[in-house]
Amino acid sequence: MCDSVDQSEHPAPRQARSQRVPGMCIKCKTAKPNVSIRLSLYCKPCFVKAEIFKFRTALNKSRQKANQHGTKLMAAVSGGPTSMAMLKLILDFHNVGRQGKTASTAFASVTVGHVDESALFPGCEDGVQRILQAEDVEVVTARLEDVFDSEEGLELVEKTVTPGAVRDKFVAQIVRQNPGVSPRERLKQLFSGLSTATNREDMLDSIKTFLIKKLAQSCGCRTLLLGDSGTRMATKVVTYTSRGRGYSLPFEVLAESQWGDIAVLRPMREWIAKEVAFFNRWTAQPSAVVPTFTTGAPAKASIDRLTESFIVALDRDFPSTVATICRTVTKLQPQDDAADAVHCLVCGMPAEAGAQTWRNRLTVSDVSSTESEGPVAAGAKPEPEPETKLAAGGIDITQRLCYSCQNLLHDAKPGTVLPEFSTHRYQTSDAADLRKQIEEFLI
Repeated sequence: MCDSVDQSEHPAPRQARSQRVPGMCIKCKTAKPNVSIRLSLYCKPCFVKAEIFKFRTALNKSRQKANQHGTKLMAAVSGGPTSMAMLKLILDFHNVGRQGKTASTAFASVTVGHVDESALFPGCEDGVQRILQAEDVEVVTARLEDVFDSEEGLELVEKTVTPGAVRDKFVAQIVRQNPGVSPRERLKQLFSGLSTATNREDMLDSIKTFLIKKLAQSCGCRTLLLGDSGTRMATKVVTYTSRGRGYSLPFEVLAESQWGDIAVLRPMREWIAKEVAFFNRWTAQPSAVVPTFTTGAPAKASIDRLTESFIVALDRDFPSTVATICRTVTKLQPQDDAADAVHCLVCGMPAEAGAQTWRNRLTVSDVSSTESEGPVAAGAKPEPEPETKLAAGGIDITQRLCYSCQNLLHDAKPGTVLPEFSTHRYQTSDAADLRKQIEEFLI
């Protein structure tokens, strides 16, 4: 015999709040929608509130880790839509405590770090500077040509890139810079020595990464915010993987990364480009057009441009594409030996040992040229090849380049002078190697 249950003591679940009302906003369920995001309908006020909540949730997940490194924070702002949306959100979050009785802010300070790209793209800074001057925040700026302020440079004097060769070889030498050539001209000569748009974009990314990190260090900011949207991060994952940057991928696309003593956070990782556009429009947040080497070019102009077109088109038909890629990336972890790996002279990311041997295993080559190498067991880790110093001041830098930057220098013309950070990284790693050799003989 079944016992009767008093329905008044156990009310029915409140399903009305969770159920969607057809043709109405998914949040308030009373207003007509203004935008559809991932097949969900939002009215204007609910959309703005939802995006603000999503940003603060992403930031709060990282704040505990960020506070371990200090509370002085730098936001890297290019002037584009995503970085300007991030700047508005972080300033609102930083100042929200001032409205209360305690009148305290979220961080000790917020500084904007900006890289001036007018040396390569004349006129691009006019709109960016006007927007940043209107913001009530400290702005520090570095120019692209600042990477050639040093008197010394690492010049690529010879390269051996022969199909079927045992290994490629890149020979460089440290040279004194010509005082009659301005840093801006040296910068233009560097990019003119790279004939493909893919390699020029790769080099530009390396320079901007170095400069924004240097700005953060000079200002004493131990936490750096990057304005990479989910769409941009999904594009980077595919692009970097196709370039052969899988070894350093966890340092470049994760929500939280560590660049030396600086904690790098990407709080816009859950925003797609469409959300950024509507948020800026409905909050009256201005932004500028940031040109690139492929602006206005067809989709096949570079790997990055082609990947972006592919991801955007795929996400249009399958709205979970970007979110799926970004969630998958969160599972990546750096390899155990990445912390002690040599840092690449060009990009500054960890370079996998034996990258050249791995390349030979995947390259179609002449049998006679590889017979001396012997068979390589499947799954075996390639052994690093010894670095040799050449006559007349030549330095074999092959083993100090990651796989991707080896591909980049394949296209570089002999006589190309790399930025000053390449020379500094070489001298630093060379001194570290010398210390290790000395320690072996110490009692």
